[in-house]
Amino acid sequence: EVCVLANIRHRNIVKMYGFCSHAKHSFLVYEFIERGSLRKIITSEEQAIEFDWMRRLNVVKGMGGALSYLHHSCSPPIIHRDITSNNILLDLEYEAHVSDFGTARLLMPDSSNWTSFAGTFGYTAP
Repeated sequence: EVCVLANIRHRNIVKMYGFCSHAKHSFLVYEFIERGSLRKIITSEEQAIEFDWMRRLNVVKGMGGALSYLHHSCSPPIIHRDITSNNILLDLEYEAHVSDFGTARLLMPDSSNWTSFAGTFGYTAP
């Protein structure tokens, strides 16, 4: 799964540069996204004022493009399963980037894709 995530190339998905898997320490190395999470922006009164409707619309378009890429252009398809304002990062130009693939699943063809619940309660579609 780490190899699949390392090969994702889309402008609205945080780039994974590498990883370390060691007995004492394991970590992933991702691109740094300057503005931080969408949640941080919309919960700060000062930053939310700068986050006008055109920027918000661009975030929605970017997220749609990223999810479409994950679902339709990746092989096997990747289902994120935890899209929240905490997992959408914004760069200096307010371009959206999907992050945190901790609960992501690969949809293998010709196999059962039933899974247990994953995601954030209260934010998950029925």
